Amino acid sequence: MRSSFAFSFASLLLCFTAAELQKYNAIDSDHVLNVHVVPHSHDDVGWLKTVEQYYYPDQNCSISPNSVQKILSTTIDALQQNEARTFVVVEIKFFAMWWKEQNDAVKDTVRFLVANQQLTFVNGGWCMHDEAATHFMGMIDQMTTGHTFLERELGYIPKVGWQLDPFGHSATQASLMTSKMGFDAVYFGRIDYQDLALRHLTQHCEGLWNASTSLEDTTVFWGLTGSYSGNYGPPKGFCFDAYCDSKERLLGLTDDALLERLKDFVQQLRAQSDRTSDNHIMLTMGEDFNYMDAATNFANLDLLIAKLMIYQHSGRLDVPSFLGPRHSRLNIFYSSPDYYTQQKHKVWKRRQDRLSNETEWRTKTDDFFPYSSCENCFWTGYYTSRTSFKRLEREASSLLLASRQIDVFMNKEELPEFNKCDWCHPLYELEDALGVAQHHDGVSGTAKQHVADDYAKRLSSGMHRAIAHVSRLLSKNIYAENSTAVQLQYCPLLNETICSIAEEATKSNGTSLHVVVYNPLGQNRSTVLRIPVASLACYEITDLSNNISICDHSIRAAMQPADTSRYVVYYDTGSVPPLGYKTFQIIKQCDCTSPDSSSLAIIQQERRRLRKASSTTIAITNDFMTVEFDSITGQMKRAVSDGTEIDLVQEWGYYTSFDSRWDNSEVPAIDPTQNSGAYIFRPSTPTQDIHHLLPRKATVVDTSQGAEVRIEFHQNWIRQTTRLFHSQPIIEVEYEIGPIPIDDLRGKEIVTRYRASIGSKSVFYTDSNGREFIRRQRNYRPSWDLDVFEPVAGNFYPVNTAIFLQDQNASLSVVVDRSQGGSSLQDGTLELMVQRRNLADDAKGVGEPLNETSGGMTPYPPYGNAERVGDGVIIRGTHRIMIGKGLNGAKLARSMMDSAFAEPLVFFGKCANPCPAMSQSASFFSGLSTGLPENVMLITFARLSISKYLLRLGHQYGVDDDDELAEPVNVDIGTLFLGIGEVYTIVEMTLSGNQKWESLQKTKLHWSHETRSTSNEDISNKGNMVVLRPMEIRTFHVTLKAQ
Repeated sequence: MRSSFAFSFASLLLCFTAAELQKYNAIDSDHVLNVHVVPHSHDDVGWLKTVEQYYYPDQNCSISPNSVQKILSTTIDALQQNEARTFVVVEIKFFAMWWKEQNDAVKDTVRFLVANQQLTFVNGGWCMHDEAATHFMGMIDQMTTGHTFLERELGYIPKVGWQLDPFGHSATQASLMTSKMGFDAVYFGRIDYQDLALRHLTQHCEGLWNASTSLEDTTVFWGLTGSYSGNYGPPKGFCFDAYCDSKERLLGLTDDALLERLKDFVQQLRAQSDRTSDNHIMLTMGEDFNYMDAATNFANLDLLIAKLMIYQHSGRLDVPSFLGPRHSRLNIFYSSPDYYTQQKHKVWKRRQDRLSNETEWRTKTDDFFPYSSCENCFWTGYYTSRTSFKRLEREASSLLLASRQIDVFMNKEELPEFNKCDWCHPLYELEDALGVAQHHDGVSGTAKQHVADDYAKRLSSGMHRAIAHVSRLLSKNIYAENSTAVQLQYCPLLNETICSIAEEATKSNGTSLHVVVYNPLGQNRSTVLRIPVASLACYEITDLSNNISICDHSIRAAMQPADTSRYVVYYDTGSVPPLGYKTFQIIKQCDCTSPDSSSLAIIQQERRRLRKASSTTIAITNDFMTVEFDSITGQMKRAVSDGTEIDLVQEWGYYTSFDSRWDNSEVPAIDPTQNSGAYIFRPSTPTQDIHHLLPRKATVVDTSQGAEVRIEFHQNWIRQTTRLFHSQPIIEVEYEIGPIPIDDLRGKEIVTRYRASIGSKSVFYTDSNGREFIRRQRNYRPSWDLDVFEPVAGNFYPVNTAIFLQDQNASLSVVVDRSQGGSSLQDGTLELMVQRRNLADDAKGVGEPLNETSGGMTPYPPYGNAERVGDGVIIRGTHRIMIGKGLNGAKLARSMMDSAFAEPLVFFGKCANPCPAMSQSASFFSGLSTGLPENVMLITFARLSISKYLLRLGHQYGVDDDDELAEPVNVDIGTLFLGIGEVYTIVEMTLSGNQKWESLQKTKLHWSHETRSTSNEDISNKGNMVVLRPMEIRTFHVTLKAQ
């Protein structure tokens, strides 16, 4: 009844206020305060509930009663009641679910509302992605998925970024995901509370942002939402949603009571206007999952807007007394972020034309990390939270990269009708799942356990379908008519030395194991395979592209439970071609009764590679470096590479997590009970040093491909293997953590430290979503004078791919295999948090501790008691360490970042000897006649239609990363299509591919005098050559000639 009454009342109110309600009617006068009312709903693509539970009504209501289906349906109805009303849609995953359910009449209504600028879309991604735990590949892909849907179904191109809820904001978000996405501005809610307070005082709650030192013309406008309060809701006391306090609504108030409420409202407008320097402010009228009963929201908003204008006009509301002296009149109207941005740009142009002395918008050149909401509330824990899922997301993204390439080169028959049924494509499920996973409560690790399980299930299902598709394509390409005899399989647990098909195929010499290694990079690469086999034995390994064979012994696999025996054989693939594969055959020759490879007898075989450096150290040498280890504990001691010698020691330890049941705050705080949890990292004492985890013994294992040091610790829940392969210029550290003990009732934050003899002077560098490196300095912020309350937690930053430090003499770089939190708490040290287990909730919304267990959780009330099942989880991860000459850290990291992301895709097949005949040419394939330049990555290569392709090329070096590789580079696009067809047209697009780059230049709002757009002029008239400048990613639609 309430909903019906509200809707009827709103209809009556419509007649009374039609003349007073307006949209998009800003007044161009400095004395008029233009108030842009922007109705919106922030709809998390999973968080406390799963995607489906949030979308459909009456799902898991014991957690929350939200339904995005109702939000969209009632909002569309409400917009039709008054053409002045506007609404903003953000998360396209939900909108696409709703759209599929609608008939043609409703779709036509939506198209009308879009054309009438009542329904607008901002951001337009599949979700509102996180900015700290995401890689640029996932960010671009999810935005592309959403933008493609909007352009196809509605012809809509978003113009504004809308990152309301992520917990800090990256430089890449500004330069790449805003400017190069074709957006004119980006708006968000959360920044550090100290930064926010200063901006309130200095009228700098909005400004310009140019965070790239490499890219040209990337300055964008940025602004805070939520009335500059640090969030994204309406002014205090004016939430009109059905789930807000009914006392906040205006409908039904007496005239006098309404007047008093409006006075309070105007006072809040004055406070907001005093925090910016011009005469436009935006009210974000909405919060999480608002507008389920949109009629109620809009009826109250209509009354608010109309009565303010009526009372002002009649003089009953003395506006100048509230707004003066800057403003003497109020102009309030329905608006959108797009229109608000246009008005801000008019202000900027007016100031430029006047050479005005008005307060200028400052240009921010760094990022907004780390984010803190109070003295002890550093949101730096989620950089690492749910580390297993972070790794799964990275693997899935890499798989999508490779799968698209294989589909382009080898899918000659299975071509869906792209424009009619995108979900029919076998890669769509993975694209959809990855789009959802980028959400700021997804890969961030900040969702409830059952939602995290759902995210993982989606990714696993999408990966399974993609793998089945590309396995079938590879089998057809390699084995032709015999493709059913050798069915290639993918082993998702290969990192745990688990691959049943490989173990089965190597039990006897009557069966062959075929290994297909696909390289998704645009350059030749070599890699060392760790192939699970059935037993300790001698195996013949043949490169089928040249029929060269070697024999090698297997060894016991590292980091296995005491009651488990697994075996591996190592093999260096040699050069695997770009965008191509090589095939190998493994046949068991004989059982091995010789000593296990961990024995001293085996160690002595390679004196040149392995020697005693002193009475207490062992030195391992490969083709690039020598590393000394403690002969008892296995800890690294020193390293020499490229003529550079440094002390290099690795340590393990943990911080105990702050838990208000046991700990007391040592400093005054707004909330002295702030716990460490899914979002927050807070040691139990602010200056806590780590509790060391000490190694007790090491075993050195020599193989034909290198040597590895296997370390056992006094604590049985941590293990490590350090490897040096002959052909790889890195130190590989593989670690296994868990189950983290909690018998002492203390949560723990597990870290590893790399301590080097490098004078870093408090400075270190972290990457921004895998793109540019950002300079960090301990206890320092470029934008304000930092008051330090948490010297440990407050110095952690997101590390998406790499972290490094350097001085004039040496550099140390570490490349990670997933997003983690990182820091340098002492000069010469790099610290990475690799796993967390907390026993208290941090009260930031998720409502449960970050306590992952092997059996998950029982159901939530009323169906269960939400208890953890099983022991703590066990995770594995890898760090790749490089050392080199001074001031060379970025180059060292760049050399490994792409290969760490785009790892080779390995497939296995078995066949009875003799195996089906295979031509030598079929065992080897390359999609390129020549590799791409060393500093270029093929970021996307995907089919759009029968003859049309989406191509992204990226320059992978920043301007200061290297003297040679940071220069502009030429790429001939035609070479990418030599095996597919002849290039007919090349059209440059924006980053998401939803509009021509040339078209964008005609509508783009420039916020600086640096307006030269280099891209289009850099497509050469001589062939298909394009130029890539440092850090530039260029997107093309390439059409081939009909055949």
